[in-house]
Amino acid sequence: MRSMIKDESGFTLIEMMIVVAIIAVLTAVAIPKFNESLALTNTTRVQADLQSLDTAIAMYRLQNGKLPNDLSDLDEYIDVDNVEAPSGDIYIDGVLTSNSGDEEYTLTADKQNASFMGKTRADFGRKKTAGSSE
Repeated sequence: MRSMIKDESGFTLIEMMIVVAIIAVLTAVAIPKFNESLALTNTTRVQADLQSLDTAIAMYRLQNGKLPNDLSDLDEYIDVDNVEAPSGDIYIDGVLTSNSGDEEYTLTADKQNASFMGKTRADFGRKKTAGSSE
């Protein structure tokens, strides 16, 4: 007969299930926060790009006495070819909106501002709530 070893080491099935459950809960919390952080990053990038384009439009207007016909007129002031809109989720008027990556920066109809998805810089961002510092 074999003698039974009493000092077996390892984890029981219950211990392993508890660890898996803890990892699942942490993942369920972390992924939405990560996605929200990406959306905020994309939104901030769009706001910064639109601000840069608006500044270039103002400089073009001051030097040429007229508004640009399209964004390619701004090449002297900003490298328009390298200003690419991010793909992914962004906040427009506080609503999480998906951008498939097909959208590009354009001029508004009056050519005084740059726009993205038909919106100007002021339209991007999360809505401020009472007591919010964002």
